[in-house]
Amino acid sequence: MLDFIKQVFASAIGFIVVCLFFFLFIFILIVMTSSDPEPTVKEQSVLHVKASGVIPERESSDPFEQFFSPGGPTSASLQNFEQNLKKAAADDRIEGILLEIDFVTSPWPTLQHMRRSMERFREDSGKFIYATTNDLGFNEQGYYLATAADSIFAPPFTMMQMDGFVIEGTFLKNMLEKVGVEATVIHKGAYKSAGDSFQRTEFSEADREQLTAIFEDFVDEFESAIASRNGMSRQDVTDMLNQPPRLNVEYYAERGLIDAIVSEKELQKRIKSRIGLDDDADLALVPNRRYARVTERSAGLGRAPRESIAVIYTSGAIMPEMDEGLPFGGDATITVSGFKRSLDRAVDDDNVKAIVVRIDSPGGSGSTSEAIWQMMRDASEKKPVITSMGSVAASGGYYVGMGADAIVADRTTITGSIGVIGISFNAEELLQDKIGIDYDEIRFHEHANWLSPTKEITPEQLQAFEYFIDSFYDVFVNRVAESRGMTYEQVHAVAQGRVWSGEDAYEVGLIDYVGGLDKAIEVAAERAGLEEYSIRELPRDRTFFEQLAAGMSEVSVVQRLIGKSVPQYNELQMIHYMATQHSRPQAWTLMPYMIEVK
Repeated sequence: MLDFIKQVFASAIGFIVVCLFFFLFIFILIVMTSSDPEPTVKEQSVLHVKASGVIPERESSDPFEQFFSPGGPTSASLQNFEQNLKKAAADDRIEGILLEIDFVTSPWPTLQHMRRSMERFREDSGKFIYATTNDLGFNEQGYYLATAADSIFAPPFTMMQMDGFVIEGTFLKNMLEKVGVEATVIHKGAYKSAGDSFQRTEFSEADREQLTAIFEDFVDEFESAIASRNGMSRQDVTDMLNQPPRLNVEYYAERGLIDAIVSEKELQKRIKSRIGLDDDADLALVPNRRYARVTERSAGLGRAPRESIAVIYTSGAIMPEMDEGLPFGGDATITVSGFKRSLDRAVDDDNVKAIVVRIDSPGGSGSTSEAIWQMMRDASEKKPVITSMGSVAASGGYYVGMGADAIVADRTTITGSIGVIGISFNAEELLQDKIGIDYDEIRFHEHANWLSPTKEITPEQLQAFEYFIDSFYDVFVNRVAESRGMTYEQVHAVAQGRVWSGEDAYEVGLIDYVGGLDKAIEVAAERAGLEEYSIRELPRDRTFFEQLAAGMSEVSVVQRLIGKSVPQYNELQMIHYMATQHSRPQAWTLMPYMIEVK
């Protein structure tokens, strides 16, 4: 009897604890999602922005998701960085900007866009930007961003990594052979090397050629920025990057790349002196996220016009519709239904006069790319539609983008890769001989099991697959020819899976303008005949509760929130999907590699 009472008592205590945690959770959500008043900004304030890690294009407006996101109140996204600099330039209460940089790993087009915003801020406002770092120090991307500032500072004994650039590829051929898996890759185009990692142990000559050409533009952008800022020749910069690694920031300060080695307290004294404050006065640093809640009208920019340009953000692999229950499903992909919701809102809104589609994608499913391309074409018959390419818009990403009236890509955007591949895996040796799994079948038709991972593909089945891939390549090239006003032969000469930088893509006729999102918006406004306009950003973030109301499970919602901090999140989602689609042949318009420049 005593044991029974103990169990009842323990169960009751457990129930009460669970209820308390539940109500505490609900209370936190209510507090976080309640509307905050517009923050007060003191006179002689300085906007404090932190650039760290991967700087996202957009920051979620969902407070619950912000709670899970990395970074603090000073952290920036490309979106709020540009908007806040625009407001700060007009705001008489803001004297300048303190940009705190540590190891930045963002794509180069993102950094180019931010750097242009900094240069425009200094030119339009006459206000200062001071760049500094913390105990993590500068790497190449971080220092590149800092070169747009008035002065660059660093604390004593911090690190500075300036050892240049390298391209590394991972090849799986020997590993697959050891575990007993054979990959059959069908590709159309001499440069379409997306399957090389399964069949080779090193870069092909064609791949080495295209990657070298792309990275020469990255290197030129970086070295030119350092040379221009520090009064060095390009050869001086190259020689510095070729020297044995030097990690102490004092070495670079001696050579003029750092203006001064100062502690945080000493830096604040310099800022106070710059804005006319006494040494014993408090320095008002306004965190970036806090300043993002300041309205344009309060900053002195006036009321936003009713007429607008819609900017639709799309990122991730282009994939067929997937179940919510998949471990990496949802936000990391571009799907037909998700894109259609945003596009329909922009097309149906009478106040939206033009549409900019911001694409950051290495490609994916060919059939999904075709469907989204058609939607872009249909929308362009009603309103001007402009494609803005982010860090990468290649293969399927390029396919989708060419449905617009014009294409804008940054100098270092990775684009092109007009080609198609198909992949089939034979894991018979692994599954049967090495693991010991036996298979049997009752087959009613000759080729019903041709995509089974336990069967070697026959010559006639391979021929059918090749015909499918060749046919899709012809469709891809013809779509490009139609979009770009070129012949099939002209497109084929620059296609065949070759990857181009944005600058080179402009030279061969694959894009219309070189520039960032700001340039794409400018082109959209010009084509819509707009002189004044506001920006409407899509898709609108769904809150935690809205996602639950849409039928998603609590586990799925939390996976989406936490999964965004997982390294290679998008790549894991795409690999998971491809690995589970044995029974469905697919033409993949996909980049050869997930390229990250370090």
